[in-house]
Amino acid sequence: MEVLRLATAGSVDDGKSTLIGRLLLDTDSIFDDQLEAIQSASKRKGDEVVNLALLTDGLKAEREQGITIDVAYRYFSTPRRKFILADCPGHIQYTRNMVTGMSGANTALLLVDARQGMVEQSRRHAFITSLLRVPHLVICVNKMDLVEFSETRFEEIRREFSDFAKKLDIADVTFIPISALDGDNVVERSTRMPWYRGRSVLEHLEEIHISSDENF
Repeated sequence: MEVLRLATAGSVDDGKSTLIGRLLLDTDSIFDDQLEAIQSASKRKGDEVVNLALLTDGLKAEREQGITIDVAYRYFSTPRRKFILADCPGHIQYTRNMVTGMSGANTALLLVDARQGMVEQSRRHAFITSLLRVPHLVICVNKMDLVEFSETRFEEIRREFSDFAKKLDIADVTFIPISALDGDNVVERSTRMPWYRGRSVLEHLEEIHISSDENF
């Protein structure tokens, strides 16, 4: 079975770890004891919902600070493809770790907060993705639930990134509006964004043509 190597990118708090947790949960790639552990941890932290980011924040320091320091690798599969997924840190001081996780990927998931749009770290990570010659880039415009699933806001961010991407060497760029927290357009297509007619994140990842990528 073909293997797709994924890495996340984007600024801190844009939802990278939550997206990965949602992918793992909704593809039944989490053991029951793992789910029970993060449910208990979420209650202790006072979270109203299960904090899916805890699935990838494995170091004790990361759990205490609520950030991703190291690169966390996870493995999952669907009937169509196997995935090796690297959750890379978003903080600028851990950019070196982000480069390490991204260097082996043939697809990057760049998270952008729908409220904030493109920020400095978003541009930095996109530029690094280009330098590393990652052939496929998926722009996940996250937290669409916090902008009332606005098509106008999504299109603003798409135009903003498209203008910036003209300076980069990335052949394949795809834009998907999502809510990683609620699962909209992550594994299943969302009914709350009827204006979006594209595929979910997982559907797109299953369809990406990687057999001819130069580095693999």
